[in-house]
Amino acid sequence: MQTHGIWDAECATVDQREPCRTRLGFPPVLVEAHLPPRHRRSPHARQHPAPDHRQSRHPRQCQGGPTFEKVTERAEDVGLSLADGKGLLAAVQRQVVQAQAEEGAGHHRCCSSCGTRRGSNGSYPVLFRTLYGDVPLASPRLHRCACQSKNGPATVSPLRDLIPCHVAPERLDLEARWASLVPYAAAADLVADVLPITSGANATTLRQHVLRVAERAEGEPGKEQSSFIDGCPAEWAALPISEGCIVVGLDGGYVRAWDERKVNFELIVGRSMPDDRDPRYIGLVHGYDRKPKRRLFELLKAQGLQPNQDVTFLTDGGEEVRPLTELVTPEAEHVLDWFHIAMRLTVLEQYARGVAHYDADEGARLLRTLERTK
Repeated sequence: MQTHGIWDAECATVDQREPCRTRLGFPPVLVEAHLPPRHRRSPHARQHPAPDHRQSRHPRQCQGGPTFEKVTERAEDVGLSLADGKGLLAAVQRQVVQAQAEEGAGHHRCCSSCGTRRGSNGSYPVLFRTLYGDVPLASPRLHRCACQSKNGPATVSPLRDLIPCHVAPERLDLEARWASLVPYAAAADLVADVLPITSGANATTLRQHVLRVAERAEGEPGKEQSSFIDGCPAEWAALPISEGCIVVGLDGGYVRAWDERKVNFELIVGRSMPDDRDPRYIGLVHGYDRKPKRRLFELLKAQGLQPNQDVTFLTDGGEEVRPLTELVTPEAEHVLDWFHIAMRLTVLEQYARGVAHYDADEGARLLRTLERTK
């Protein structure tokens, strides 16, 4: 890794038992080189020449960046360790977030209506939890401008609008995805192992964050409708030909409640598989979800559904699943998949064998009919 000359190796010349130590400093210019273009400094900004360390064996203090001292005696000592990487990420994140918070608060210092500079009423501490550590911030309080209505609050905080929940959305998203794959405790341990998170890495906090993401996702879909078919056949025919068809498999199953063992609720899960895109999944609880058809429609819409596109729904034919597929798109076809057909034929075959105990001829006729049906 290029450190722009800010390094210095110290080796013992007399006592060979002394370990070799390397001090590494990471200046802001190194960190800036790995940032996206929109986060880099302007090319007209003043540049300071890199210091020449050839005249001294002692490294200079790296301004604005963390410094490491590495012992190079074993293979485990070579390169940055996980702890070193977490420390580096936390240090960079702290500087970036604090600079952005200061710039954002200064940008909103003036009134948005009249442009008058608002007076300050001090600040209060805020802890912003990110993927790369917790960053303490000072959230300024600004007096209400004279041009504003007196019915509102006397002071406002720009950071409150910028980070209302004090948790980075990317961290919430990552925690929700990991918690969907493993238990909360295991997901919390994984977050603490690989990321420089100092607080909130426990099952209780992770569960609260996941519920927050679920509540936000719950409010995103629009209102539920009985039909999502819009337009007329002439308008659908004028649309460009779709790339391919979409096959959607839906199935239901009963799950026992964890707190009341005698209570069951029905889950409906499915998979949407377009010809030209990656598959996506859907899941809901029948009777609790108030927007089941809206969720299915939004899933298909996110995959580029057109009104003139063929959609095939494969279901078990249940009374709860079948209405979910009706009036979603005009070119939809509902098909009972072979697996559930075989299950129903098996039930009918058992019924026919029971009839044979009382009427052998009628039972034999029913069994022959079922065989021809197969």
